[in-house]
Amino acid sequence: MSKTVKLGLLGNGISRTRAKVLHELLGEMYGLQVTYQVMDLGEHPTPVSISDELKRCSGEGFRGVNVTHPYKQDAFKTVTLLDHFPTGLTSVNTVLFESEKMVADNTDYSGFYDAFVNQFGSNYSPGRVLMLGAGGVGVAIAFALKQLALTELVIYDLEPGVAEKLVSQLCYHDIPAKVAGDDLVAEMLGADGLINATPVGMFQYPGNPFPQEGFRSQNWAFDAVYTPVETAFIRQCEDCGISTLSGFRLFLYQGLNAFERFTGITPDASTVESEFLKRYPLE
Repeated sequence: MSKTVKLGLLGNGISRTRAKVLHELLGEMYGLQVTYQVMDLGEHPTPVSISDELKRCSGEGFRGVNVTHPYKQDAFKTVTLLDHFPTGLTSVNTVLFESEKMVADNTDYSGFYDAFVNQFGSNYSPGRVLMLGAGGVGVAIAFALKQLALTELVIYDLEPGVAEKLVSQLCYHDIPAKVAGDDLVAEMLGADGLINATPVGMFQYPGNPFPQEGFRSQNWAFDAVYTPVETAFIRQCEDCGISTLSGFRLFLYQGLNAFERFTGITPDASTVESEFLKRYPLE
């Protein structure tokens, strides 16, 4: 492939993303001239179409783009999926421009699986998991949890219809799932793992989406938010002795997997992580 690779990111509220420095560092480490353009669609004066934005990027010579909140599920509707794409998963975050086609993958799915195994080991069972958020990243995590052999996934969303729709989708694809009951504290106390798949905790949406009374006996927790890395949710879990998987780990592994899709190069995770953290210490 060409030594010059034009990449980018489409999403809303993404000015603090570290995707640009990660991909440009990967290019430097593997002998490519990578440019990575952050395109905040939330700054447009009128709503945008992700389909139109993807076509624009294709026409402007991008090799590929990442897609983030809130466009992952809409982008799914306009792309061709890679052959290994999990059946039933309905969101994408990595789009490659191949001739006249837009070919897509979901490295949130593969990245979460890789991050979980790297953190906890290949034999660690997620158990019964309570997840807040039924959007694009939540869908990807649910399918990764299936591969990790979870016992049950309980889903809560501020829009009950969204959670119900996702549960129906997951059950159809043999993922044991149900909508959370009204008592979120009780659901927390019955969970082995807690997942925040909402934007709450990001710099622009500060706070902890889980009620404090429910933190007690869980084994592990994951926060999809990585800006900042130490969210209020992660701090609360650590204070309670709950093992945590940070959003940085998902960010890192989904980025490594996306870079591989874009370039055909498989980066060494530990080498890249060490170099990245040396140059860009976590906030």
